[in-house]
Amino acid sequence: MSSLLAGLIEAAQFGLDQCRLVLVPAHRSSDALALIGWSAEAPLPLLCALLRSWEDRFGAQVVALFGSELHVSVARPLVEAEHASLLALEHVLSTADNIVDDPPTPFPEYAMDLVGRTSWSFWWD
Repeated sequence: MSSLLAGLIEAAQFGLDQCRLVLVPAHRSSDALALIGWSAEAPLPLLCALLRSWEDRFGAQVVALFGSELHVSVARPLVEAEHASLLALEHVLSTADNIVDDPPTPFPEYAMDLVGRTSWSFWWD
């Protein structure tokens, strides 16, 4: 988690003067988005359900929100390539623009890139 946060700070995409530390009284990080009333073009109930599933299976934790961007740390990354397409499809279900409308790589390559990856980022325009 700390490496993802350090990477976001190092990239200096957002200045620290624009960042706010928020402690959310949630039992699970997957509940934090709904509790703070986060709004983006994301389908919040579906996204929270996906995050809860990823939290259970991969140790995923919400680390940062910047406007309509979501950054997630992954404690137990996917290790088996045979399950990569299923996880990539779940990422598509998030409706994130960086995955659905403006994919960085073709779907099979995106899926294989998830193997061993310790952070995921999503954004909605």
